[in-house]
Amino acid sequence: MHFQTRLFLIVGGAVILAIVINLVRTRRLKEEFALLWLIAAIIFVLAPLGGVDLLDQLAYGVGIEYPPALILTIAIVCLLGILFQFSLRLSTYSEQIKVLTQELALLAHRVEELESVADHANPKLSTDYTAFADSIDQEQTS
Repeated sequence: MHFQTRLFLIVGGAVILAIVINLVRTRRLKEEFALLWLIAAIIFVLAPLGGVDLLDQLAYGVGIEYPPALILTIAIVCLLGILFQFSLRLSTYSEQIKVLTQELALLAHRVEELESVADHANPKLSTDYTAFADSIDQEQTS
């Protein structure tokens, strides 16, 4: 592997590592998402340091004629892992949103039922409540 390729991988991996650690430190990236990014960055840093012969032998052993293409293959596999993790999380969030929306609709319906029962039971109470709610709204806007 050429020196420029090694240097590029080491610097690129170190930059990715620093960015991911900073994002986790400032709590802008969750640890569960950061794990695969950290693994990818560590691979980028350690691959050129591990020796050219090892990477070349591994590439030729897998059937890759151009050893730096192995690094690209490893990067693609890591990115596919990250995309898979995001797909799993997106599916989970989608299901949670659906359940929360259904629960919210049921609660809103229940509140409407209770308000209509309260209106019929004591009409003065419902007008007092409306006036009270309006006064709160006016206080919040001013």
